[in-house]
Amino acid sequence: MKNSYTITPASLARSDVWRNHRARGSDGSLTEVLARSGTRVVCSHRGYLLVSSGGLHRFSVSDVDKLAMTGTRIYLGETDAGDVVGIDIDDETKARIDNHVNPPGASAEDYLDAPAQSIHVSDPVWFDLRTIALDLSVTDTGLATALVAVGNWHRTHTHSPRNGKPTTASAGGWVRTDTSTGSEHFPRTDPAVIMAVIHTDPDGTERILLGNNVMWPQGRYSLLAGFVEPGETLEAAVVREVREEAGVICEDPQYVGSQPWPFPCSLMLGFFARAQSREACADFDEMRTVRWFTRGELQQEIAAGTVSVPGQVSIAGQMLDRWMSA
Repeated sequence: MKNSYTITPASLARSDVWRNHRARGSDGSLTEVLARSGTRVVCSHRGYLLVSSGGLHRFSVSDVDKLAMTGTRIYLGETDAGDVVGIDIDDETKARIDNHVNPPGASAEDYLDAPAQSIHVSDPVWFDLRTIALDLSVTDTGLATALVAVGNWHRTHTHSPRNGKPTTASAGGWVRTDTSTGSEHFPRTDPAVIMAVIHTDPDGTERILLGNNVMWPQGRYSLLAGFVEPGETLEAAVVREVREEAGVICEDPQYVGSQPWPFPCSLMLGFFARAQSREACADFDEMRTVRWFTRGELQQEIAAGTVSVPGQVSIAGQMLDRWMSA
């Protein structure tokens, strides 16, 4: 397969933040950063982000003290406007922030399905990253994705996998240390392949293979995807996952791009691959159905509302759009 399917970076892959390793190298470095008046602080809470005026809501260092913000502090990096620290706040701090900055009754849940323009309200509100990623600036996307990813890791890795003892955040929030042994543990990233499998008929008609996961409502389709197993190349993972989920033998996987997907800790690696035939059968463990679509068929079913596909926030949506426009 000639690789003609290069894609523009997916929304969560955008960032111009310098992750200054020297500034996050120690707890002392983080203390120095937080002592600077120009440092700004952004907040997350259980994967949600505080947003206002079209971007991440920024607190001053004095605000952090005034609101007694507690939680895991993470050095996110250096931007054109200065250093930014993220705090994955605890429940008590969220309550204080809500009382201080939000209109009465505002909560993360109230805005899960809010239209994108809602992030431009002046009063800070909580949003899920997937809801607002397309509307954030490149800088804020980089800050938000890192904060959600590292915050998720801290919440789920509070104890050492070696001995079960508690660990504490260190090195600017990028390490957890077992104080009983001194062992260090680093943020987890799980590589996963996602693939657009294409079949070309003798007359040149192309079809793409999409699957309806058993966890999704019927009619929701996306590219096949799966985690890379130990001792496996990315290309081998593409071939294996397609065969496991759809019974399709594919070949010549070609890499086109990647995207962090911090829900909770994946790195999506996109591939196009060629199917040897159109014989396909869902495995029924992960896939309820798998289907081949021509471009026209997919457009018609989306327009009719019988099929829905991923949006532009994900690399799946970017890859689908690239194929549809080829």
